[in-house]
Amino acid sequence: MRAIVLVGIALLTLGCSNPEYAKQEYVKSGDRYVADKKYAEAVVQYRNAIQQDPRFGEARLKLADTYEKLNDLEPALREYVRAADLLPNDVTAQVKAARYLLLSRQFEDAKTRAQKALAKDPKNVDAQIILGNALAGLNNLPEAIKELEEAVQLDPKSVAAYTALGSVEVANGRQPAAEAAFRKAVETNPSSPVAYMAFANFLISSGRAAEAEPPLKKAVELAPSSLLANRALAAYYLGARRTAEAEPYLKAVADADTTPNAPGKLALADYYISMNRVDEGMKVLEELATKDGAKSAASTRVAVIDYQRKGAAAGNKVIDEVLARDPKNVPALLTKARFLLAEKKTDQALDKAKEAVAADPRSINARYLAGAIHRARGEREEALASFNEVLKLNSRALAAQLQIAQLSLEKGQADTALRMSRDVARAVPRDANVQLTLARSLLANHQIPEAENIAKALVTYFPTSEPAYVLLGSVAMAKRDFAAARTAFSKANDLTPTDSGPVAALAALDLDAKNPQAATTRVETLMALAPKDVGALKLGARVYATTGQPAKAEAILKTALEANPSALEMYAMLGQLYASQNKLDAARASFEQLAAQKPNSVAVHTIIGVIDEAMGNRTEARKQYERVMQIDNSAPVAANNLAYLYADEGGNLDVALQLAQAAKRRLPDNPAITDTVGWVYYKKGLPGLAIPLFEDALTKVPDSPAFRYHLGLALLKSGDKAKARAALEMVVKNSPQAPQAAEARKALSSM
Repeated sequence: MRAIVLVGIALLTLGCSNPEYAKQEYVKSGDRYVADKKYAEAVVQYRNAIQQDPRFGEARLKLADTYEKLNDLEPALREYVRAADLLPNDVTAQVKAARYLLLSRQFEDAKTRAQKALAKDPKNVDAQIILGNALAGLNNLPEAIKELEEAVQLDPKSVAAYTALGSVEVANGRQPAAEAAFRKAVETNPSSPVAYMAFANFLISSGRAAEAEPPLKKAVELAPSSLLANRALAAYYLGARRTAEAEPYLKAVADADTTPNAPGKLALADYYISMNRVDEGMKVLEELATKDGAKSAASTRVAVIDYQRKGAAAGNKVIDEVLARDPKNVPALLTKARFLLAEKKTDQALDKAKEAVAADPRSINARYLAGAIHRARGEREEALASFNEVLKLNSRALAAQLQIAQLSLEKGQADTALRMSRDVARAVPRDANVQLTLARSLLANHQIPEAENIAKALVTYFPTSEPAYVLLGSVAMAKRDFAAARTAFSKANDLTPTDSGPVAALAALDLDAKNPQAATTRVETLMALAPKDVGALKLGARVYATTGQPAKAEAILKTALEANPSALEMYAMLGQLYASQNKLDAARASFEQLAAQKPNSVAVHTIIGVIDEAMGNRTEARKQYERVMQIDNSAPVAANNLAYLYADEGGNLDVALQLAQAAKRRLPDNPAITDTVGWVYYKKGLPGLAIPLFEDALTKVPDSPAFRYHLGLALLKSGDKAKARAALEMVVKNSPQAPQAAEARKALSSM
């Protein structure tokens, strides 16, 4: 050990006095490590050489080659480009840089590098092929074909030239010419596994997958230890759902995989797990978890299995250990985010997803999961932004397109939903979820016959699918065939008795048929099955209130609000219930007693504030909301109501804006909160910012006299008297008894 240390010190000393000698010694050391296949150690030595001389092109080329052996492609690209810059006359450096630029889709730069190589070596087939592919990437297909045909002429047996030519002919829409090129590659190179794999890939991409098996088998026969050939045949069997036949080829890949990050062994573990052979998968993963290169990837998979088998604590323990030593590991961050989402810790889940996006802004999985979490939180605009970022990275990401279609449907953008869902359905026509979304979009666009065809097909192919029967019921409702609707919704309810959707539809049909007892029985059955489900409780309260059972409705709403203090709609329902019974004083006294028992209850203090507002006691209401903000400064209902009071009274407008915007972040699609933000802007003298918010609120609640009155005032302040008059007159005409109507008349008389 002492001798090694002394050698290291001596080399360091020489490096200080003679950088030229030191850099050469570092390179020699790196070469020895490469010869021993110790690539990580070789990287260190080549980088030491570059520290001695940053313009040492040969060292950068060797460093790039070593990164390639480690399958670390991003730094390989970086170093190949730097090496090519420093070695302008080195054809090999130019070709390697061009190849990596091509892989990273930097077609213009790849073309330039290939042309530099050809200027030095006009017969370099690799450079010719790269040039052709780069031109194809730049959509210059005629020139691309010309260059690749020249490559074939330079080397009539070049597999790469024929396969590149075939690929460009496919892009040019000339399938027969493409097939001829791929077949020629096989004919001229009957012992080349690459030629057979390229031909098989062409057949699969041409919709002729059944013909691809023989050439793939031939490739494995020619190169039984080839990672690429075995991986290709395994992928073929997995894609054809002949999963058992894939196993020997996945094993061959795993056995031959000696790379530090062990993708072949990880793929075998994934295969075992997908086949429900978890113990075999765990055996592979536990071995990989002891190796530095694959430790994080293997442990992340172990965390998922432990979470499912042993529970949340076990899974979180493993994934937290991964992140403690590798805090920017994107798969680990996403796994942790999924755990948190499953535990309904959406704030923390979103933070982890954002960390993953920051660690790798080009990660489609990170962007998609961020969108899914935003959607789970009800943040539609943020979800849409995330899914659109996914499409920027991959315009054919069908899952993101489907999410955008569903969100557009929720926002009432029926035409966008239909366009997007049709695009996805063309790509995956047999996916049930895609067909459901398409049919709902068709219904929203009043295209009932086509939606009905899809609904009937779905219940035929998926006779135990509750959403399919709900869809069929919705189609029947659109056709006003209430008997058929009842049958379909009843079947859906039988399949999933705890889902409030079918019960709500059936209860509505009961009430329409003047059978309140049937509706009451339905919701009581649902609440017994799902006593903590907010949707079930809300439905129960609505049915009790409608059928003249206010005490039961009140009790349910109180329970629901304790479970979900952010449910603005249920506060409104409770307030309306008290107002309809003229029992605000008694209600307030009751909640004061409850507040004494639960002094930190957000729901209780918010309800008291709502009652105070209904009684006209704004000062006390403000105190209650301020108390809530002390308990939970992110409580959206209290924040919204307090912001409105501050704005309406003309004071604390900056604080009011902060509160209203905070509420909107939590409940972005709530029209009442949107109106509050607009009202604050109006009070701050910013009608231009207020008008679009009022208009947005009105698209969701077009008959709201308050929203339209606010819009009229903002238009008037902005100087648009004609539109202001129209809005205010509509308030007076449509809602003559509303408090806003009297205010609208005053505004009109002053114009």
